[in-house]
Amino acid sequence: MRKKLTSLLVSTAVMLFFFFAGGCIVINPLNNFVAWVVGDVDDAGKAMLLFSGDNGETWTRQGLDILPDGVQLVDVFAIDREHVWAVGSQGLVLRTSNGGSNWEKIEVTAAGAGNNFLCISICKNKIWISGEAGLIISSEDNGQSWTVLELPENAKEYIIQGIFAVNDDIIYAVGNKSMPPNAGLVLRTLDGGGTWEEIELNNDYNENGWIGVKATDPDHVVIYGGKGHYAVTANAGKQWVTGGPLSTRDINSLIMLDHANYWAACDYDSIIRTRDSGISWEDQQSAGTSNSFLVGIAALNQNNALIVGQSAGYPFFGKILKTSDGGKNWKAVYASDVNLVKVTIAKKFK
Repeated sequence: MRKKLTSLLVSTAVMLFFFFAGGCIVINPLNNFVAWVVGDVDDAGKAMLLFSGDNGETWTRQGLDILPDGVQLVDVFAIDREHVWAVGSQGLVLRTSNGGSNWEKIEVTAAGAGNNFLCISICKNKIWISGEAGLIISSEDNGQSWTVLELPENAKEYIIQGIFAVNDDIIYAVGNKSMPPNAGLVLRTLDGGGTWEEIELNNDYNENGWIGVKATDPDHVVIYGGKGHYAVTANAGKQWVTGGPLSTRDINSLIMLDHANYWAACDYDSIIRTRDSGISWEDQQSAGTSNSFLVGIAALNQNNALIVGQSAGYPFFGKILKTSDGGKNWKAVYASDVNLVKVTIAKKFK
């Protein structure tokens, strides 16, 4: 927990003044961030790897010199403003240690090579990547070597679409398959990946496909996915409260601001927020081109967030939305003719 500072130190840290001929600009470092967005390949065959250094207002491309032709990026994870990882199809793993000025391709072990990676989570110095056919790999040496985790045999039937490392020992992974029975899978390890257990949810909720999982601490975890279904625990999984369906809209991405306050991006331009752990939800007005699936969300704090979307059909398009007032207003800040998939945010100032 952060120590409280004196009012003088707080005001000094918050208020930075830059003087110009016409006066001064006041910048609050606590509301400033950098961000990355990833997506499908463009007409030239290069995946979208977008960067914003000004709170999501403007975007430029990165990594064009190293991105392989025809390979899409599917997820991105910023450890901080300098260290960012991205994963994609055909075993693609990228890393930067200087905020994206230079990206490098990371080779994975033969067991993971060529697989389509879907999600990445990083806790301290350990990296977790999940993918198709029940695949989870991990690295403890910054990607120099990789271990393929041994999961329950039935996990091979699923794409492991979401993974989240709560700490070094507790990791959740969720997946789905196209058809029931048991379209959804929830896995958890309590020993850093040595053994995995399958979690059965109330009300036959594993009949629903799961897309992702998030946590704020070992006690508070949220699983979310198909047709507006979700499950919440506040006691480290001893009990789960199941919620939904909110509608027929999939919950594609969710961010936990704290143990009770979540934001979610859903199908068909749906943005929803709860302030009571999912007991009630409020709808927020989307922006940009309509008829899209909102598939990625990241938030700096209670007010500042970004969402990425992609077309719900043909023709393909992508968009980036931004709010700086807690979702009262969302605006479109970027549009492309390529589907965008995920977004990550890091504080601009330490």
